[in-house]
Amino acid sequence: MPHSGTANPLFDLLKSQIRRYEPGEVMRLFALVAKERVNALADVLARYISTNLPEAIAKRNGVSDYRTNPYVLLTCASVMKLADPARFADFLFNNKLYMGLETSFGKSIEAAILGFYPLDCEQSAKWADPPEKVAEAQSLVGLSREQKAKRRRQSVWREIDKSCVVGKRRYLISVKSGPNCINDTQVQAMTDAITTNHAKWLEQSKRTYPQVDGLDIIIGLTYGTERTTNNKENQILAKLMGTGFAEEDRRRFPGVLIARKGRVTRVYRQVGRGFWASIGCPSQPIESQFVFLEVLLALAKALNLAARQADLETRINLKIQALSTALSGLMFPRKGLPTWVSGSFSDTELFWFATALTAFYDEGI
Repeated sequence: MPHSGTANPLFDLLKSQIRRYEPGEVMRLFALVAKERVNALADVLARYISTNLPEAIAKRNGVSDYRTNPYVLLTCASVMKLADPARFADFLFNNKLYMGLETSFGKSIEAAILGFYPLDCEQSAKWADPPEKVAEAQSLVGLSREQKAKRRRQSVWREIDKSCVVGKRRYLISVKSGPNCINDTQVQAMTDAITTNHAKWLEQSKRTYPQVDGLDIIIGLTYGTERTTNNKENQILAKLMGTGFAEEDRRRFPGVLIARKGRVTRVYRQVGRGFWASIGCPSQPIESQFVFLEVLLALAKALNLAARQADLETRINLKIQALSTALSGLMFPRKGLPTWVSGSFSDTELFWFATALTAFYDEGI
């Protein structure tokens, strides 16, 4: 087992699995992919993307809408030699679009994809918003912003995104977009939520679904591998071990915690392929290792459909052209600058400086 430098045997164990690409395995998994489900997923995703991606593009109008970290921006401009406004505009647009899509993709997964799974079950048993969380949200209607903020801090279901029931167990999942998206604040928030609320989640689950006698709480990362995460999901598990949870069986079930009291609630994390396998069949993930392929195939097809339906290429080109024109105007008249600046800074350097300056203003740029 490789040594990770964590000085924590549990972390070392959880980081030890290597996901190695093997064409033969992928071909075997392709044989299990359902064409009809891929097509249905693609249609739903295309409609979602056709609506939301043009809105994400349209809402940015001026240079101020593309502001980013000015220090990193100057470094990138220098390293990538972005002296031309058109190239700089292309870089800024794509950078902002990427960051916006990374943030919103988790929402699209919840909105458009999870409702197709688990496999081989009635529609009423698919992943969906927990009814208890829906009721919490409905109770906020009509309250002031301050009252809503206070009630949200007291929310029992805030950290749970979706749930489903398979047999006698209910599965609750908190969906995180990728291997580096959980920060220290979220680690503590999720640890506190699970510690404080897991008994309430089980109690309310039994009231909502009388057949339920156990609970699985999953921390899910939609892509990446166990070795490539920032370890924050594992820190949640480590912190829980000091608050009423213990390892169920490190050898047989590494990373699976069980509540000492009652011993019917389990907590664990699932990353990348493991996440999608749990989405496909939470009770037997080993049987749905192919689900990540269905999602990737559907997304590839959906993006092609959405690009045609929403004329995304034209929208993107127009936005980049407008941004390029705006950047071209970000030049200082040299006669207004101190002589030591005008005499020692090139036009390229002043262009980079002016672009970085936009991060500090709301209007007039």
